[in-house]
Amino acid sequence: MPKRKIKTYQQLIQENKEAIMGNPKLMNVIYDRIDRKHQKNLQEQNNT
Repeated sequence: MPKRKIKTYQQLIQENKEAIMGNPKLMNVIYDRIDRKHQKNLQEQNNT
């Protein structure tokens, strides 16, 4: 059985960029996820 190549979140966004840009709801979901990731990184930096 061949191994499936796992794509990162960034790769998926790049491949589907045009479809995403035409859909404001998807844009909001992605921005929310990026914001949460950024907040988490900031909190980790503050804790060290």
